[in-house]
Amino acid sequence: MKKIDITFIVIVLCCLLIPIIRFRPNETVSQVENRNLAAKPLILVEGKINNNFFSDLSSYLQDHFGGRNFLINSSNYIENDIFKRKNINNNAVEGKNGWFFYIKPSDGANFVDFQKKNLLNDEDFENLKTNISETVKWCDENKIKYLFVVCPNKHSVYSEYYPFLRPEGITRADQISQIFSDLNVPYVFSRDYMISKKTEIDLPLYYETDTHWNPLGAYTSFKEILVEIQNQFPNIEFPKIDYEISVSYSETAGDILPMLGINKARCTEISLSPKNGDNSDYYDSIKNEDGIVMKTFGKNQSLPKAVVFHDSFIVSLIQYLSPLFSEAEYNWGQFREEDKEYILQNKPDIIIFESVERYSASIVGK
Repeated sequence: MKKIDITFIVIVLCCLLIPIIRFRPNETVSQVENRNLAAKPLILVEGKINNNFFSDLSSYLQDHFGGRNFLINSSNYIENDIFKRKNINNNAVEGKNGWFFYIKPSDGANFVDFQKKNLLNDEDFENLKTNISETVKWCDENKIKYLFVVCPNKHSVYSEYYPFLRPEGITRADQISQIFSDLNVPYVFSRDYMISKKTEIDLPLYYETDTHWNPLGAYTSFKEILVEIQNQFPNIEFPKIDYEISVSYSETAGDILPMLGINKARCTEISLSPKNGDNSDYYDSIKNEDGIVMKTFGKNQSLPKAVVFHDSFIVSLIQYLSPLFSEAEYNWGQFREEDKEYILQNKPDIIIFESVERYSASIVGK
């Protein structure tokens, strides 16, 4: 046998053995794809034969074979750097000028929202209106003030960077804003305000490579939130805090790049801190072990007490909201009927109902 044939066979065998030798059974999360990997399947589940064992085993082997991340990165390099193709998959899409957008269908269906194909029908509109009305009535009966906050989707503020043109017409968030207006309840949906300010500020209000707004975007929205809170407590003098802005840049920040398998893309990192001090001068915070509920305690105990129901967009708002309250409890999740008893036991002065735009149709429920 020729020497070159033996060398070729050895190389092929090595390639076949690498996925086995470097098999990683204990890995649970893919940092490249930002998702959980398939777990090792069980033959028996709750004492019964697992009918999906072989399909589960196939998923497990595909997720854990050696060299998988190398192949993914190599594929993305060829697609992005050599062929210069735009990235898009079921989780995210690459937009214009270095902007990226989250579109995962099972997590709020942002792309459908961008297309304005998720409008409420008459029945859903009335059901949501009833839920909000009943929640407001319950708050009024128990002398608790309230504020509804809808945080704009990234594509609602920066639609010009989306890879597709957005259709004309109203959005689902416009419909929900109409419900708030019809019921005459205090609410903030800062999309239009943020659009008007983004050119004045000349810094991005959302992370280019992340789903969320950045601290500057949160602060821009907070200015409208503060006005609504002051209107509800006209006799309270809330602290006035001036913030300094710091700007830096990263090539690996954000939750979207791993979804597309992209190693580097420029992202503007913005932070705000009180002038001549820090946040601890205005409030202290504690976090439960489960990470679901966090409490902050303001330095001024004469300020109102708040309970906040929220999603991940509240994270950048916490530093601005917390100084307004003697105590604020942040509950991850939306308000439901079962929360009422607990709230009455720890009666706040105000409840803030916050939701990102793509989930705003479930801002309150049964």
